[in-house]
Parts: sequence; C-alpha cells; structure tokens
Amino acid sequence: MDAPHLSSLARPDPSGISTPLPVETSESLLDFEESPAWISRAGRRNLQEKLVAGLVGFKHAIRGDSSFFAHAYRALLVFLTAGMIGVPPVGWCLLVIGLGLVLMAELMHSAVDALARAIGDPDEPRLKMARDISAAGVLVAVVVSAAIAITVLTLKLGDYLGWWERIPWDAR
Repeated sequence: MDAPHLSSLARPDPSGISTPLPVETSESLLDFEESPAWISRAGRRNLQEKLVAGLVGFKHAIRGDSSFFAHAYRALLVFLTAGMIGVPPVGWCLLVIGLGLVLMAELMHSAVDALARAIGDPDEPRLKMARDISAAGVLVAVVVSAAIAITVLTLKLGDYLGWWERIPWDAR
C-alpha cells in the first residue's frame, strides 16, 4: 500500500476546517525561516491542575481495573516480608522501583483499554492487537518486578539463615 502524498494529508485547524499540509521541496527544506505555527496548545495547565488530572486518572484506573488490587496485595506481601527480614535500603529502593514499573505498565494498559473502548468495538482486530500489546507490557513489568523481589528477598534471607557462610568462597 502506497503512503499518501504530503499534499493529500490535512492538519486539524481550531476552526474545524482542515487545511492541506505544505508540500516539502528541496528549497523549502533549506529555508530556515520560522515556519507557521501549527496549532496553539489549548489550555495550558498549571501544576495543581496537572496533579488533580493525574489523581483523577489514577482513580479511574483503580476503579476500572481489578488488577491493581492483585498487584497491591502482592506488593504488600513482598513489603511485609522485606520488613520482617530486614532488607537494606538499596533493596527497598529496588522493590519500590519494581512496584512502580508494574503500576506504570498497568496504567498504560488501562489507558489503551479505555481508548479502545471509546473508539469502537474493543474486539476489532487492530484494537485487540493494541490491547494485547499493552497487556504484554504489563507481563514484562511483572516478570521484571518479580525477578527483583525474588533476588532481593533471597539474598537477604540467605544472609539471615547463614546460607552464604556455608559456601567456600575460594571455590568461586
């Protein structure tokens, strides 16, 4: 399938009328004059508005997806275990990074899922593929986070139980 020619594409205009994109020529590529503004950014938000929008989005994601509760439950178990066996600060940082990675992936998956449902039938093949790819992102994040948690907890548990004292260090 051929790509559309630049002159056939249109850019949105705030008035609702689409205007064709300018055709790039070799002369215009070397022209360093300031190009016309495409669209002014609508309604810039201040820090408080951005924070409120983020918290509202987080609320929508939590209410719309039960996976957050499963991840929160597992994270609580990992953090309780880490607290009981005395994981050092570096281990805590790694555990928090792993949890943050999973939550970010889950938020992106929720956003793609909500967008697919808003566009149309979420089971349409291309929308389903986008949803499956975002679910794969969550799977990768969960596997990486689990590997971090298992490594951190196993190393500390090995120290606690004296596993590393039994290994002859000169055998390495």
